[in-house]
Amino acid sequence: MAVLTAPEPVAARSLRVVRIGLLGLGNVGQAVARMAASAAPALREQGIALSIECALVQDIAKPRRGPKPARVTSNAEAFLRGRYDVVIDVLPSREPAATIVGRVLGKGTPVVSGNKILVAAEGRRLRRIAARAGTTLRVEAAVIAGVPFIGAFERRPLAADVTRFAGIVNGTSHFILTKIEEGVPFDAAVREAQRLGYAEPDPEADVAGRDALGKLTILTETLLGVAIRPASVSVEGIEALTPADLAAARRLGGAIKPVIFAERAGDLVNAFVGPAFVPASHPLAGITGRDNAIAIDTCHNGRLLFAGPGAGPDVTAATLLDDAIEAAAGPSAHPFALRSRPAPLVTVRAPETPRFRQWPVLDV
Repeated sequence: MAVLTAPEPVAARSLRVVRIGLLGLGNVGQAVARMAASAAPALREQGIALSIECALVQDIAKPRRGPKPARVTSNAEAFLRGRYDVVIDVLPSREPAATIVGRVLGKGTPVVSGNKILVAAEGRRLRRIAARAGTTLRVEAAVIAGVPFIGAFERRPLAADVTRFAGIVNGTSHFILTKIEEGVPFDAAVREAQRLGYAEPDPEADVAGRDALGKLTILTETLLGVAIRPASVSVEGIEALTPADLAAARRLGGAIKPVIFAERAGDLVNAFVGPAFVPASHPLAGITGRDNAIAIDTCHNGRLLFAGPGAGPDVTAATLLDDAIEAAAGPSAHPFALRSRPAPLVTVRAPETPRFRQWPVLDV
């Protein structure tokens, strides 16, 4: 007869302390500190203790809510002198993040980044540095942080054989199009998105497709294993769309969605960013509001769909901390690191597809 035994008390097990350096203490950085504190009891049950050793900020005097890291500094050199098992980057821009992250990786310390601007512009260079130093750059939180999926492909060699993907990756532009379809004028839809906190005071990066382009660049490298130059991708914003356009798409049995698309074609990548006609039979057609989704076609697993909230401080913090715990465990925890090495640079062209007015039709 089997005998059930009580779990070993936490105190009797070795507690793995993960020392974290935090780049940035804005909304997301504060959420990371808050979640590290609130999740402490549950993590202790798993034998893990998170310790945010230091946060690098621009202004130490700025008021911040919630738990504070052990140390806060505005001096990058002082931050870099710290000893960390992993560094979490939630800075909002390319610099000083690129310089600091490069130095951290160069010392062999893994970095987890939610900074999509940095990863899109510098990811290939930073992965070269990480590969030379025997460490990793993890970017799960940089794209659709609320629906973690990149790690699944990093750890599964057969699932990772991706041929193409199509996604709705900017919740702001998707929300605005949903409102326009309801008859709300474009400017009013933008103001509502701003009032609800979905859009920035300057929404141009969202509505013009620049934010989506950065995410396409990241996903092309992490899913297809190749790097592209963002300037070579055809990009169109949503400003020209009208309620009449969206109604016509519905009458034809589909919807216009703000999408990204990329497909391997030999030594090339077919890619674009912008509005597209999505047939009702495609899983992206049913996504509404500010939700994000990505449909990924693979050689062995068919089509996989990941959908849910795009981002937000709390969901991003959860993904960042999960990645940090895994990254701090070292490369042996993930022997299949397909996308940890730098990807080859390839040429991009716009795919040849049927057109709905001036917009491409997303092939089913």
